[in-house]
Amino acid sequence: MNVQFYVHPSQIVSNMVRLQEAECLHATQVLRLSVGDRCLATDGCGHRYELELVSIASKEARAVILHTESFQKSPILRGVALGSLTKKDRIEWALEKAVELGVDYFYLYQADHSERARWKKSRLEQIILSASKQSKRTWFPELIIADNLQQVKLEAEHRSQGKDLNLWAAHESVKSRERLPKKLVEGYNLFFIGPEGGFSTNELSWFDHECIPQILLGDKFTDGCVLRAETALVTILAKYY
Repeated sequence: MNVQFYVHPSQIVSNMVRLQEAECLHATQVLRLSVGDRCLATDGCGHRYELELVSIASKEARAVILHTESFQKSPILRGVALGSLTKKDRIEWALEKAVELGVDYFYLYQADHSERARWKKSRLEQIILSASKQSKRTWFPELIIADNLQQVKLEAEHRSQGKDLNLWAAHESVKSRERLPKKLVEGYNLFFIGPEGGFSTNELSWFDHECIPQILLGDKFTDGCVLRAETALVTILAKYY
């Protein structure tokens, strides 16, 4: 079956799994699975399960685990920090594509040039869940909401867990010829991307103070060198997929 369900680790006891609420309805009402049918599920923590349904109720289906496949997390972690965009649908599109392209950590921060926005984290986490299931990921990415660049860096240092933290800032007006690194090294790699208005003077000064290199995604000597924020995000992730 070309569908992967999500089960929270708390819904797995011994070799039994409970598909609850939305997942149960999807399995039984949409896909019309019945007792004895088999399906796949993941806990979002690196495990994929082959299941066989053994009972079905209105809001819960129970299944037995026939086989478990475990996946190691990559030693090369990828994170992106995106400045808040004006249109909600552009943020949601960017988040969905980031999940499909394998991001491990997605930071959404309030940049100096961002319009003050209120995000429904639950809505964004649902997008992560849906995109992770659709692309059959077994390690689900984490969403972090931050107030500014400084908080993003602090949160990244906390999540790097002793690994090397490699930082870059994508800036269309950078004067140097420095471009994207040819490849990522082991550790935590994080790219900062500005909002529609780009980084402010204060933010660029902060990058300099923190010795964070500013990289150029496009080519300033050819047409079309400036990328929209969500395009820059996809460009970075596609390069290192």
